[in-house]
Amino acid sequence: MPQPASKAQSTAVGTVISIGGVTGVVTSPPTAFEPIGEVTSAKFSGIKTGVADVSTFDANVKRKLGTLIDYGTFTCTTIRVSTDTGQAAVIAAAASAKLYDFKVQLEPNTAAGQTTTGDLIEFSGVVTEAGGFDLDLNKQSDFTFTIDIDGEWTITEGA
Repeated sequence: MPQPASKAQSTAVGTVISIGGVTGVVTSPPTAFEPIGEVTSAKFSGIKTGVADVSTFDANVKRKLGTLIDYGTFTCTTIRVSTDTGQAAVIAAAASAKLYDFKVQLEPNTAAGQTTTGDLIEFSGVVTEAGGFDLDLNKQSDFTFTIDIDGEWTITEGA
């Protein structure tokens, strides 16, 4: 019996990752989101739940209690381009130590029936690492940055 085709997102081609302004700061005109250029990979670390040990003398087994939820980190690698305004904005955000807004716009997932827009993931976070890059005789210069996500992210399903 043949297996049904997967409805998973096939590739990241066409995904746009953008940085906005400082979270909660209203500007006039509103701060536009700036695409971060030359992205080669990106990863959400995923949700982590803290655990407290609530074992007692009476229990005779290890007991645990879920505590705070942490939405983790978002790490992105790009090909370093010194004139890319999105990459420059990420470095400026890291130097400010403030919360910034971010968007990850996926291409439409046609296998899941999306034809116009793909899923949109929005979150705020502190850029905890940015500006470093590597130099190598055998490959391009990569620029990597990490965002520590503040609160939860939201996902708007594409159409």
